[in-house]
Amino acid sequence: MFSNFDSMCSIMDFFGPIWAIGNCLWVPIKRRINYVKDLRGNFQILNKEVQYLYNRKADIECEINRDMVSKMVTNECKAWLEKVREVEIKMDVIEAELKENKKCLSGWCPWPNICWRKKVGRCIVQVLDDVARLKEESEFGGGVVVDAPLKAVEKLPSSVAEGNTSTDRTVRKILDCIKDDRVQKIGVWGMGGVGKTRVLKIVNNLPDICQMFQIVIWVTVSSNCSLRKVQNEIAQRLSLNLAGESDERIARKLWKHLEAKKYLLLLDDLWERIDLEAVGVPNPSKENGCKIVLTSRSLDVCNKMETNKEIKVEILSNEEAWKLFHEKVGGVVDFPGITQIARCVVDECRGLPLAILVIGGSLRNENDVRVWRNALKELSSAKYEIIDDIEDSVFNKLKFSYDQLSSENVKNCFLYAALYPEDFEIPVAELIEHLLWEGFITEGEKTWKRHKIKGMR
Repeated sequence: MFSNFDSMCSIMDFFGPIWAIGNCLWVPIKRRINYVKDLRGNFQILNKEVQYLYNRKADIECEINRDMVSKMVTNECKAWLEKVREVEIKMDVIEAELKENKKCLSGWCPWPNICWRKKVGRCIVQVLDDVARLKEESEFGGGVVVDAPLKAVEKLPSSVAEGNTSTDRTVRKILDCIKDDRVQKIGVWGMGGVGKTRVLKIVNNLPDICQMFQIVIWVTVSSNCSLRKVQNEIAQRLSLNLAGESDERIARKLWKHLEAKKYLLLLDDLWERIDLEAVGVPNPSKENGCKIVLTSRSLDVCNKMETNKEIKVEILSNEEAWKLFHEKVGGVVDFPGITQIARCVVDECRGLPLAILVIGGSLRNENDVRVWRNALKELSSAKYEIIDDIEDSVFNKLKFSYDQLSSENVKNCFLYAALYPEDFEIPVAELIEHLLWEGFITEGEKTWKRHKIKGMR
């Protein structure tokens, strides 16, 4: 009895390792057989799973695009999207292979193509594993975007100041003051329409500025501006959501963020003193390296803001005024009979860029000498007479461009647009709808008027 038992043990001892080896070999062999046998079924499963993955990718990309203004994609999400892209490439390869071998996919496959079937089947299973893993990784507990680091400067649309012009000289004066440790607040002043905003935009865009400050903040102030509006513009620039907070609480939060930064604050178009401490702006000093540059029509406002240096923006020289007018009107000013009249029209603009641009715009590409003569006659008439105050005089002249509008309806459209607050970004679609409701334009004019207004912006 014991001898039989011993014999069985000996047999098991002999075949046990063989069985274990066979079992180990069978697993990969079976897997390879399944590559061939389950090719069609696995591909159908893959198509279903990969569609879910693509939908998830589309959702994530929508979330990213929604937040890209002030956010940036996380490194984790970037890596995930790259892996999904790799899956897309592999799917393209698999689909191309199957398209060329439709018979093998349906089940009928000659012997030489068994190897091909095994190869494609293995790829399908591998991609299925990739898709399963990517589905698990697609939750992103920390979100797909994070706050982007603030740009030091947000560039503003503006022409570049050419060398040796009054604008260029003013810009260089401002830059010299910014670089001067003894100057913390700079007041740029001059009459309306003389180009103060343009000068400040050029300063904002200077390459030197980006190197000198951690952040440059632009605020358009204008008349009747509230402390809250200034706070909101600064908060928006700092990517802070302070909706629903009190003025005092907002001021504390702005102060906390700004006191840790070397900032340049650009305040455009001040009409009266603003209490920057109440806004939440730390006082610029030699120690913190911060600076404030403001523009105003009034030197008195600059003094009330306690500026260390005041820079007046002068009107254009005759040569600069003519060059700007020439650029605005076009080559017609060189036509015989028009040039002399055009120079007289420029003289009526008294060197103010705004007047030159507005009046020049109303005469752009006009080649009829009679129109030019009539324009000069109108500008020189008592209706637009020169008065002692140059600023009031020029703005009186600006009425000329309004009077040149083609019809009462067009004038009404202009006046309606003028009802919006100063420096307000007017939504074109909204304006068109309002003009339609008021009866100033017809339904048929709606589309081309929209394009015309967009072209004028």
